[in-house]
Amino acid sequence: MKLTPFAKIFIALIILSVVGYVLYTKRDSVQQWANPGQGGKSDRRGDGKTDPAAAGSSAIGKDDFNAIGAAREAGKTGVTGIAKTDIGNGKLGRKLVVGINTWAGHAPGIIANAGLAGGDKNSIYLSKYGLDVEFKLLEDPQTKLAAFIKGDIDIMWDTVDSWAREASALAEQGKGGKAILQQDWSRGGDGIVSLSSIKSVEDLKGKKIATTRYTPSHWLLLYLLSQSGLSAADKAGIEKNLVFTAEAPLAAAAFKAKSVDAAVTWEPDLSGAVKARSDEAYILVSTAAATNVIADCLVVQSDLIAKAPETLTAFIHGWFDGIEFIGRDPAQAYAVVGKALKLSEDDVSGMLSGLKLTAFADNALFFGLDGNRSQFEALFNTAFVVWRKQGVITKAIDAKDFVDTRFVAALAEQYPGQKVVETFKFDPKKKIDPAKERAIVNKSLTIYFTPGSDQIMAGSNFVLDSLGDTMTAFGNTYLQIEGNTDNTGSRTGNRTLSQKRADSVKDYLISNFKLDEKRFKTVGHGSENPVAPNSNEAGRQQNRRTDIKVILNVQ
Repeated sequence: MKLTPFAKIFIALIILSVVGYVLYTKRDSVQQWANPGQGGKSDRRGDGKTDPAAAGSSAIGKDDFNAIGAAREAGKTGVTGIAKTDIGNGKLGRKLVVGINTWAGHAPGIIANAGLAGGDKNSIYLSKYGLDVEFKLLEDPQTKLAAFIKGDIDIMWDTVDSWAREASALAEQGKGGKAILQQDWSRGGDGIVSLSSIKSVEDLKGKKIATTRYTPSHWLLLYLLSQSGLSAADKAGIEKNLVFTAEAPLAAAAFKAKSVDAAVTWEPDLSGAVKARSDEAYILVSTAAATNVIADCLVVQSDLIAKAPETLTAFIHGWFDGIEFIGRDPAQAYAVVGKALKLSEDDVSGMLSGLKLTAFADNALFFGLDGNRSQFEALFNTAFVVWRKQGVITKAIDAKDFVDTRFVAALAEQYPGQKVVETFKFDPKKKIDPAKERAIVNKSLTIYFTPGSDQIMAGSNFVLDSLGDTMTAFGNTYLQIEGNTDNTGSRTGNRTLSQKRADSVKDYLISNFKLDEKRFKTVGHGSENPVAPNSNEAGRQQNRRTDIKVILNVQ
């Protein structure tokens, strides 16, 4: 019997529904096994069901970023800019629907809305801004993205690294969206638990590491590898031998079971894994040190920007009001969020302790509205390169086409003088105990100088800019810059010259990236620390180098 087109579609829908149900129920059962007592608690930002892609090197080179720029020049367009006059007065004539998951990073919006459904008389959105807002729980990333594409939600949750992947997928379909708000930074909530014998990222070579593919955990590991001193072959070897688990808690479970040497996961499983293996395990590195690597953001439908810009500005304004509410009355805030997400107040408090909610000043810094380099663009473009090397991105895209900063910028007058406040401090009066220093990243960089001087040559700018991005990402660390020379010239002269060159690197980074001078240590070794023979030019060239060590803040 020949089936009609309608019948074919109907049968296909039935098959997809059955398969989807089986996969979903299987996912829940695994998650519950990994988290006994937590029921169906959300896998925060996971995507463990995605089909594996071929692993490749995560090394980032200049050519990769040239490809991004070339794609933009080829004709990509986007709505960008910060001019307040561009915003207009458009309002949405219906409910604004925002897709979120069970994650306390959404707390400001939930508080501003007095819950998920909206319409509450205590809603800041309703009473102060006249906004009818609904927060819809969409736990699965693929379900969330499908709802966004279909238009069932106006705004969706994401991480910047994930947005780089999803933006490419949307571009393939001729669709788009714009990141308009940074919600938070992960500040200790994500990290790598490892055997205590592993002292740095470079020590992960040859080790078995468990993680969940295409999650922020996977991204954190790939980012750390990209910043390390490992060779391209060593990075590829690590990536090839990764142990992928279906859910992030299972990565921690694998470490607890002593089947892997390290695991990348998030709290509470991160701390739980350390506790399970007692004295032989510790947190190698977390977002408490890599402070600016994992950022949650909100992405809006592109057409909504043109239709309802005033609504979007008011939505962000209310979100910032929610952050202020948490600061004034944290206990009440935990209660509101806990009730909405069906979490205990302790769970909410615990989640929030591992992140930093980002107010207006943080957003202005993140999007580069203060004239500094855009942290969003640096993260997005780096994630694009990393995921492309993993084989999951095929269409070249540029961060500038997938962000709109106007709505945050329009609120500048509402927050005069607001400054970014960090909890970690650097005390110049306290000396660092060398015995406690631990360099989590070690790499050697070739930075070219004018012969016989400390003047940095133009060809090194790209390397230095990449290093500046590294220091921005590792916000709670020190940078030790060690200058080295070959044996040409006197011992004293070489030591002086190498010190001046190390200081020149420091001065460049401070000037161009607005970094705190207290975060730098410089030393000139002269010709006393060679890595190759000085008997030939090839060896001497290797010795004219600058060694970089990213050191944990142990004060």
